[in-house]
Amino acid sequence: MRRFGRPAVLALLIAVVIHADWHFARHTHHRLSLGWSQHWIFAAIGFAIVGWVIARLFERPYATGAAVLALAVIVAQAVEPVAEVVIYQGRIGYPNDPGRWGVFALCLAAGIPAFIAALFFCRPRRTTGEEDRMSFQLPLANSRIIEDCQ
Repeated sequence: MRRFGRPAVLALLIAVVIHADWHFARHTHHRLSLGWSQHWIFAAIGFAIVGWVIARLFERPYATGAAVLALAVIVAQAVEPVAEVVIYQGRIGYPNDPGRWGVFALCLAAGIPAFIAALFFCRPRRTTGEEDRMSFQLPLANSRIIEDCQ
């Protein structure tokens, strides 16, 4: 259970970020809305934080990150809107607001690059031994000096 528990929680956290981004972006005449045009900043920060956690905790951060991101998008853009229509309108359906898709696209356009950057740059540094050293040679004439400094 622990193996799937943490990624599921992280996927729900990204789904919450996507949903909160919708509330930050939509017009203020709706209940619980801010009409903030820079809502994508919140999305980028939220995605980067979850990417950082994945990069630090999991051995295969790219595979785990892809699964977490896919699950989060499904929950945030398929399950949650249908549940919202069921709860507030008493019918099964999907909201027909075209602004939702624009906000969602902007959220992902800002969030996914931040997520990938966090996965790439926030990996723990390997310092256990010779097997973890860089596998390529530097193309410099003084590459031995540079390798000794590492």
